[in-house]
Amino acid sequence: MTASNIRQQILEHLKTLPGEQVKTVLLTWLTGTSTSLEDFERLLTHQATQTTEESFEYGEIDTELNFQPLTEAQMVQQSQSALEAYRSTGSGIAHDRVREWAESLGTDRERPCPR
Repeated sequence: MTASNIRQQILEHLKTLPGEQVKTVLLTWLTGTSTSLEDFERLLTHQATQTTEESFEYGEIDTELNFQPLTEAQMVQQSQSALEAYRSTGSGIAHDRVREWAESLGTDRERPCPR
């Protein structure tokens, strides 16, 4: 890979990061043992992957399609309530319906979430 290609990839990665993360990556690279563009690209790619993994939140979508973050305690409570409801009524959503819905996500024919 040419230096020009590496520079272009670095620019594309940098554009997606917040300023503080760019500063952290640059400081890490400049104070490391090697200041090659290849090392910088690897460091930047690792930082972008780490940022993506850390950005996942758990929650639910409300009736107005707004994301509502949930704490771990709230998730446990909802799971326990759902299990109790299932145990008392015996009703739930069939696996096949959930699978069909999940497989339709991201397609032109998304199915509504089974209830």
